[in-house]
Amino acid sequence: MIRRKILYVLILAAAVWLCMLYTFQGLRFIGGILLLIPFFCFFFLLLQVPCCRVEAEKIPLSVTRGENVRLSVTAIHKGILPLAALQVKVKWSSYGAASIKKKCLLQGMGSRCEKTMEYEFPAEHCGRAELTVAKAKIYDCLGLFSMPVKTNGTATVLVTPVISSLQENEKAMILALLRRQSGVKDGDYFVRDYRPGDSPRSIHWKLTAKGEELQVKDFEPDNSVTLFLNMTDELLAEPEKRDTFFDRACSVMAFFSELGNAGTTVVWAQEGTLRGSRIEDGDELYACISELIGIKRVGNVGEDLLLSLRQGCHLEADGRLYIGEQCAYEE
Repeated sequence: MIRRKILYVLILAAAVWLCMLYTFQGLRFIGGILLLIPFFCFFFLLLQVPCCRVEAEKIPLSVTRGENVRLSVTAIHKGILPLAALQVKVKWSSYGAASIKKKCLLQGMGSRCEKTMEYEFPAEHCGRAELTVAKAKIYDCLGLFSMPVKTNGTATVLVTPVISSLQENEKAMILALLRRQSGVKDGDYFVRDYRPGDSPRSIHWKLTAKGEELQVKDFEPDNSVTLFLNMTDELLAEPEKRDTFFDRACSVMAFFSELGNAGTTVVWAQEGTLRGSRIEDGDELYACISELIGIKRVGNVGEDLLLSLRQGCHLEADGRLYIGEQCAYEE
């Protein structure tokens, strides 16, 4: 844009010099034309302002922490006259990281058209991130003037924790502790209807022969699991430790949600009160994760209440999982 302005000044100076070599009447005529050019540039630019707007992608997205997210911003021009240039500035805001600002310049847009600009940003920490169109402005054909245009929408991205499978020895220890806590001994089982994926070896043939439906032996505890997430305000204040805890918590939640028929209830403290969410399928797990990563403060909860919650399954701030008083890592 600066180069265009310099070029315009040079052309104006050359025209004035040539007119001085001719007559003052010609100088006045050429000077008048040159003075009218900026006026018409500004006038037509003013007419294009209501016809142009910039919108951010409004569909909520979800990515896993550590990935890059690609977002699009659409420039819409509904005017009859073509647009010389459009500059868009966007701002990326995410939890635990500094804001990132980027700008893009579109050279030339035809009448009644749309153009999409794509941006890529890192998803460093769990939480909600936003892409906002900070400013958008259009330029005239000579680059002498610029006018702001309307901006719409904010792109929201949910950055979820990294969910990984627990180790086999930890799974076995958790199941053993759950049986011990519920009073179910090794070798005990209950009988239920057959579900797709059950092993043929688990079919209870005697009971199946008496009825029409397949019956299987289930050696897993059939009671629901309540998992307490013992977070602290100090933990939530440090993005790296917060991410590690949420990765661990969501991995444990995913494992518990696959146990038994009664589902899992996740409990945590938020703003001084207890909150809970029940998980029985993948959609409810995702909804619980969305609520968890939005927590900003734990607050003060009664010690007696916390003590009672820590008598069952609870995940400490250091990532250790306890079933009652027994740690899942210790024999």
